[in-house]
Amino acid sequence: MAKKRKRRIRWNIGMIVFLVIFIYVMINIVSFFIKKKLTVYRVTKDEMTTTFSFTGIALRDEKLLKASQNGYITYYVEEGKRVRKSGTLYILDKDGKVQETFADQAEALRGKGETLDDEEIQKKVTEFQSIYSDGSFSDVYDLKYDLKNTILNLNEDSMKEVIDAVSKKLGEDAFHTETSPASGAAAFYSDSFDGKTADDITDADFDQENYRAVRYNSSDQVKKGNVVCRVTNSENWTVVVPLEKSQYDFLQDKDSVTVKFQSDQEKTTADLKVKKKGNSYFGYLSLDDYVVRYLDERYLDIDITLDSHEGLKIPNSAVVKKKFYQVPAEYISKGNDGKEEGFSVRTTDDKGEVKVEQKNFTIYKKTKKYCYLDPEEVGEDVVLQSMDSDDTYLVEKTKTLEGVYCTNQGYADFRLIEKTAQKDDYCIVEENTDHGISLYDFIVLDSSTIKENQIIY
Repeated sequence: MAKKRKRRIRWNIGMIVFLVIFIYVMINIVSFFIKKKLTVYRVTKDEMTTTFSFTGIALRDEKLLKASQNGYITYYVEEGKRVRKSGTLYILDKDGKVQETFADQAEALRGKGETLDDEEIQKKVTEFQSIYSDGSFSDVYDLKYDLKNTILNLNEDSMKEVIDAVSKKLGEDAFHTETSPASGAAAFYSDSFDGKTADDITDADFDQENYRAVRYNSSDQVKKGNVVCRVTNSENWTVVVPLEKSQYDFLQDKDSVTVKFQSDQEKTTADLKVKKKGNSYFGYLSLDDYVVRYLDERYLDIDITLDSHEGLKIPNSAVVKKKFYQVPAEYISKGNDGKEEGFSVRTTDDKGEVKVEQKNFTIYKKTKKYCYLDPEEVGEDVVLQSMDSDDTYLVEKTKTLEGVYCTNQGYADFRLIEKTAQKDDYCIVEENTDHGISLYDFIVLDSSTIKENQIIY
């Protein structure tokens, strides 16, 4: 049986043209789906506030009082309240029996109306009722001790009268009285930061699992040498916060910041210093108010807010960089009218003759020292002549400036921007800059999808 012959494809000009058109169409279809789409963004106005959140360590200027002997303590000033210098803070007795005598004498004075009014107690109960919830039942114990200290809180004249009466009855050696070494607010606790200064803080101190604190109340048994009371010396205090390297760099040139306490949203201004210690970075916030408000808190959750920046909102994806010639400002000259700024360009022909011609190159940006020119407009090997001397300058040094592509005229027109603040997705730039953008201008959203001067429509 004879084999069948395969039919050979006979190429002709029509088939070749069709194949070329088909390949061209397929390439365009594929590139259409692969190529980044050109999207235009309308410039708007916005405000940016840079905020950092931290858990800081509060350190106060305070006097630490230690128990002079083993025994039972009774406080005669309410925690958080101010006490005057040499005012009575607490008494210590060895077996707790002296407290009963003190209480009897205080009660006798209270019957005469010479001590604390019951209105203060009623006020504390009312305040507690307004914030109480079943989820924080343990706060009831804090109220109990708070009321106990309030009840024992005597005015200083009454306190002296009670001490004199007890001394006559039991003898001066039966108890020890401690007075305040300074005028300030009193707090009754001891923790692992006793005696530490801001410079002593390390990274390990911010691990709250290692934090140890002992709080004292009237009738508690204390040991000799333990810190049982602290009195603030002034309203000045410091909050130390840990910083990341980027935060340290950002805050280096800041002298003051706004601090918001997250517990109650209270705001204040603090002086700021940052410091590098080994491989760690720290911020030191110096405050001069609210020391009593947060007296019993060692760790504080705070927000640091920097100055707000208002301007034009630009997506970071729209920002493009371009090189400009950097020319010393002294080479700027005036035209014949003495008003228009230009440059004296020096050229030398083949015969060695020097010619100086005035050129009005566009100055895109100008500072006290330099001005910036577009290399495409100026060209290469351009020499400028100073109008005040024989000095010349070869234009070749460049500097990269940032800008965006404006599409108002139907093509990608490079416009300069001056950033004032930046976040992850967008930045704020100044308004009304030379050769910059304006409110409601249209710019290319993704600068990588187009080239400068490319026609859009």
